[in-house]
Amino acid sequence: MVKRDLYLNILIGLILVAVLTILRLFVMEPIRIHNNNMAPILPKNTQVIAFKNTKLTNLDLVAYRHGDKKYIGRIIGMPGQSVVAMDNIVYVNEKILNEPYIADNQTKFLLSHDDDFTTDFRQDKLAKNTYWILNDARDVEDDSRKFGAIDKKDILGELDFRYAPFSDFGFIENDEAKIENGYAD
Repeated sequence: MVKRDLYLNILIGLILVAVLTILRLFVMEPIRIHNNNMAPILPKNTQVIAFKNTKLTNLDLVAYRHGDKKYIGRIIGMPGQSVVAMDNIVYVNEKILNEPYIADNQTKFLLSHDDDFTTDFRQDKLAKNTYWILNDARDVEDDSRKFGAIDKKDILGELDFRYAPFSDFGFIENDEAKIENGYAD
C-alpha cells in the first residue's frame, strides 16, 4: 500500500509539473518589474503575469524583449497607424491621445525640468506586425523612441494580472484611458 501511494504521489507531481510547464511555455510568463518606467500603475518590484497570444489593442500594457533584456510599456501605435509627439502631446492618426495615466509623472517632471516630458518623435504608418510602445514615465526613453517599432514576435504578452505584492493582488485596471480614446472592446 505504501509503495502504491508513493507511485501515485510521483505521478501527480509529474502531471502537475507538466501542466505548469505547458502553461509557462504557451499561455503565460511571469514578469518582475525592476524599475519605475510604468509607475504608478506598475511600480518597481511588482510581479505580474504576461498572457501570451492575446489580441493586442491600443493602450494595452505589455512585456516585450529587445536584445537580451525584457521591458514593459504601453502600446501607443498599432500596425497601420501613425504616431507623432510634439510639445508633450501624442497624436495617433492625427488625433490627440488622452493620457490620464501619465498626469502624475508629467506634473512631477515639469516642476523640476524645462524640457519636454515626452520628447518629440514621428513614426509614420507602422508596418505590419509592428507596434509603437512607450513608458508611462516618459523621461525614461528605453522604449520605441530608442528602439524603434517593436515586432509582434518580440512582445511576450499582455500584462493583465498582478500577483505581488499581495496587497495589490488581482487584475490590473487599465480601462479608463481606453474608454476615453475609444479603444475599449
